[in-house]
Amino acid sequence: MLVLTTSCNLECVYCYEGGGGGELMDEAMAIKAIELAASGGSRFHLQLTGGEPLLASGLLLRILDFIRRENIPASTAIQTNGVLLDRKIAEALKEAGTAVGVSVDGLPATQEALRGQGSATWRAMKLLDSVGAPFSVTTVLTSANVADLSRLAMALHSMPAASAIGLDPLVRKGSAIHAPGVRLPDDDRLRDGITRLLETLDLLNAQRSRPLILRERQTVLKALGRSEPQPYCQACTGSSIAVTPRGELYPCTQTMNDPAFQLGTLDRPVRFESSLSSGCAREHDACDECELQGRCPGDCPSRLHYNGGQMPDQVCTLYRTIYAYSRKKGEIA
Repeated sequence: MLVLTTSCNLECVYCYEGGGGGELMDEAMAIKAIELAASGGSRFHLQLTGGEPLLASGLLLRILDFIRRENIPASTAIQTNGVLLDRKIAEALKEAGTAVGVSVDGLPATQEALRGQGSATWRAMKLLDSVGAPFSVTTVLTSANVADLSRLAMALHSMPAASAIGLDPLVRKGSAIHAPGVRLPDDDRLRDGITRLLETLDLLNAQRSRPLILRERQTVLKALGRSEPQPYCQACTGSSIAVTPRGELYPCTQTMNDPAFQLGTLDRPVRFESSLSSGCAREHDACDECELQGRCPGDCPSRLHYNGGQMPDQVCTLYRTIYAYSRKKGEIA
């Protein structure tokens, strides 16, 4: 994960980076990090992120050109709010085969309230759709938008390039700690919102040539097909690293600026066993009667850490709701 800049052009009410920043990664630092990852000789995945990475669009395009020119064995992705996206960048991302993730919490009014510049983000998705660049959306799941997830899906249905929705429950770090009115939804509202989202997706996908996927639904179905649980993400196994503009190293971007998780620098990396290496907790008091016991997908390890150290009820409710719906639909025996 290359943090191209710590600057951002929005002020999301629950930013886990806490706002502020302003540093820009220089090209030499970016190339050094990429070459270090490539030195292992295996194919790897490179996430271009921030802050808002399109504030460093020139660096972004040079990185993509470097990977192509030097035949670096990496797949690439970008996570963006889309506000600064233009046709040149959209076409460059498509040509490079870069996976595009757009941070979208709802329809323009909801996006405006929670992040700002909602109309600009929706224009960006329409632009990606117009050039045929596939994109997914990542939604921070809170009490403010859980009831409108089905409406988000209906709006995305008008864009054939929209491929997936991913749900990220709130991380209690940075701005989210003190943001007024920002909280996780209660279980009843979460079950209702997720069920209506699943019903809506099934209706829409009957009409689409490319299905609009709910990431967590795929995660649960894949987990049920395995004999034992798999790591939630690379941070669980110590095989991911985030590089800041200063060259500081962390297990993932959510742990940035937390001294407890710093892994040294690009010049002086250190081996460090953080709680993220083993913290994808699947076992707590409510597991005994859960149908997913022994196959649970687990939770984001940094979210577990900042939200209290055990899998929160919202993630359990999310998975159980998906399980119950999928079983009712005959997707699970």
